Amino acid sequence: MEQLLAIWRRMGIEYRTDCPLSEHSSFGIGGNAALAVFARERASLLGAVSALRGKGIPFWVIGNGSNVVFPDEGFGGAVIFTAGQNQIRVEGTQMCVGAGASLTAISLAARDASLSGAAFAYGIPGTLGGAVFMNAGAFGGCMADICVSSEYYDRETDTVGSFAGEVQEFGTRTSVYAGTDRYVILGARLQLASGDRAQITADMEDFMARRKSTQPLEYPSAGSVFKRPVGRFAGKLIEDCGLKGLTVGGAQVSQKHAGFIVNVGGATARDVRTLVERIRDTVLQRTGVELECEIRFLGSE
Repeated sequence: MEQLLAIWRRMGIEYRTDCPLSEHSSFGIGGNAALAVFARERASLLGAVSALRGKGIPFWVIGNGSNVVFPDEGFGGAVIFTAGQNQIRVEGTQMCVGAGASLTAISLAARDASLSGAAFAYGIPGTLGGAVFMNAGAFGGCMADICVSSEYYDRETDTVGSFAGEVQEFGTRTSVYAGTDRYVILGARLQLASGDRAQITADMEDFMARRKSTQPLEYPSAGSVFKRPVGRFAGKLIEDCGLKGLTVGGAQVSQKHAGFIVNVGGATARDVRTLVERIRDTVLQRTGVELECEIRFLGSE
């Protein structure tokens, strides 16, 4: 390992040993990673991945940790954070975006270029890579509507490739990338449309106001916990089952929006997982609806 780190120091690749994952999680949860790599450029990302792969060191690739729960016991491998790869380039009505660009930055750049179609992403606490991975969406829009192609690194073949159009297999909070650790998303090309900047701005402000009024943004969380069941709303089902405020350790079903679990202080991954299972069991028993968890519990997949 020390030989690898020496090489990275010469290459200027930023890293940290024994890194607290809770500091890089929107939930504020997680033990320490043996190694954290902060990839500011694609070359450093691919270089780190190739080196770790060659050494047989397990690794995760994470944006800003907004839709994941890191394990309490930490991780003995490496975690590569891509938030530094936040390049956004406007080309007519298209945008070329790096995996680490925040969704808010993307929507702002689109607004500044008078391009419509990305306003739904304003305020979603994630990055492009995670958004493509899970087909993130809100207020009637989603990544499937605007992502025409995405570029990836293939761990199995050690090559870079791309998927376009329907091959990306976007569905409800899923894509061709979900359910496998084979691909590392590097970036995407988004197709937007010429629009009126004033209207785009108004839409973004409306969406943000609705987020603030309905979502528990004052507490650490991983966003919406469950996928929306067909024809139903997860939050409404949970609330109707009387589960608002249900608490396990430091994890609580939000009093403001039952579709969120918040960290009210000292929550652990075990607390969150236990609460998720209690919610699912109760809702299934009382309504017959089986909720599907949207957040990812790393280290248990």
